Amino acid sequence: MMNATLARQPAPHASQALHAQPSEPIALAQQLDLAFRFVAQHVVSLPEPYACCVLFFTITADQLPVTSFSVRRVTVHAAWREGATRVRQWAWANSANSVELRVDWACGIQPAASASLPARSADPSRTWAVADDELECTELLTALGKRTAHDLTSVQHLSDPVPAVTHARWQLLLEGVYIDPHGELSALPRPRMSPQHLRSGPAAPMLHRATQALITQRQTDEGSWHEAGTLLDHLGITYALLLAQSHTQHEQRKGDPAALACHRAVAYLIEQMRRWSLHDYASELLHALCLIVLVRYTTQFPGAAGSSTVSGLMTLLSQHLAAQAPGQHGDAAPWTPLALEALRQRQQQAAPDELLDAASPQRSYDGKWLHASWSQLRQIADDGGRPATLSEPWITAAVMECSLRQGQPQFASETLQAQFQSNMQTLFRACYQRIVWPEVALFQAGETRKRAAFFSPRTGNSLVSDCRVASQLLITICASINFTSKQ
Repeated sequence: MMNATLARQPAPHASQALHAQPSEPIALAQQLDLAFRFVAQHVVSLPEPYACCVLFFTITADQLPVTSFSVRRVTVHAAWREGATRVRQWAWANSANSVELRVDWACGIQPAASASLPARSADPSRTWAVADDELECTELLTALGKRTAHDLTSVQHLSDPVPAVTHARWQLLLEGVYIDPHGELSALPRPRMSPQHLRSGPAAPMLHRATQALITQRQTDEGSWHEAGTLLDHLGITYALLLAQSHTQHEQRKGDPAALACHRAVAYLIEQMRRWSLHDYASELLHALCLIVLVRYTTQFPGAAGSSTVSGLMTLLSQHLAAQAPGQHGDAAPWTPLALEALRQRQQQAAPDELLDAASPQRSYDGKWLHASWSQLRQIADDGGRPATLSEPWITAAVMECSLRQGQPQFASETLQAQFQSNMQTLFRACYQRIVWPEVALFQAGETRKRAAFFSPRTGNSLVSDCRVASQLLITICASINFTSKQ
């Protein structure tokens, strides 16, 4: 029998940047100038008796902790002069040539009630701060998924702390701007978005690029990943890499590292399959997922279909799966029909006028297993910050494949279909919060910030840097987007 354990090799050094940019970082003076132009156009004075400008500056750089402070002055120009001076001093003291900068300003004020503060600060569409009577001592609250204590004095301090004993506290509603080292501005807070907006909006390419960069940089020289303890995990991570590649192909250029990572991953897969017969890999799931990965690979890279090695393995896998007697799958994912259907559609795209093999399965999909798989998908969302023990590994790929099929899955009843669509909406909302916005990643340590693709609120203020977990989350989010956008 095969030994499914992959050879483990050390991961690339943490200093390797995952978010490669084609342009060079701009100077700090340029960052501050761009940020001030934006801030000056949007800042408004608070009402009496607090007719002033309150600015929050948050700054960090690679390998450096986050520094945050507030400035209160009568005018925005006066507040900016002081804040910008302190930012320059920080950069000089830390020898930071390239920084990430976030500037928030108070646009509203109201009495702060400690009982309602946690709910407000947990709202990702709002950013809040608390202040003392004179607005001299302020504290920036960030919604990083960590449950905020009801006692305001126990809130994590990210800026000048509010004294424990005051006669009153105020809550400041904030707006802001984030500027990355390359001068790209992002207005804050980001509004809530529907699955359709995420599918085509600015979050979608960021989601795929972040995961793609994480997987690419963590790949070993032999083409696998140290998190992939089995060949099945290697297939799942490769599937996620191909999925991300298909959404960023317009950005591809000659020698693209992500494309090379796809080729290395498939080469490693073929080499592993060459060593053993299909009977040694006694797993319908592995055979089917292997065929699905090769189908997606030849779809993404059509030239690969001309390789005798790739086409021969696909033929062998399809014949092996088609020859198996149909089993009683119950609520489990019908991996064999999914794989053969993916191959049938690929053949149809390649030769639309040709008659396909009669052995191709009939498209009689019952959606009962999809509905039953939702609890496992939700487990992936709930435990997104750490590997989960799943009864059906890589069920996410099966659901994604079903969402990519032409037409809708055939459910046993309209009730099951309605319940599944509702569940996928719930799943989307759960997974949406795991997407890393640049301004959220700003509050993480430099090494973690550059090596992670997803934010994981269930594990405190940590980011997901495990390729297997990030792959599961990416596939889950994409599947939920596909299903909910078809409603």
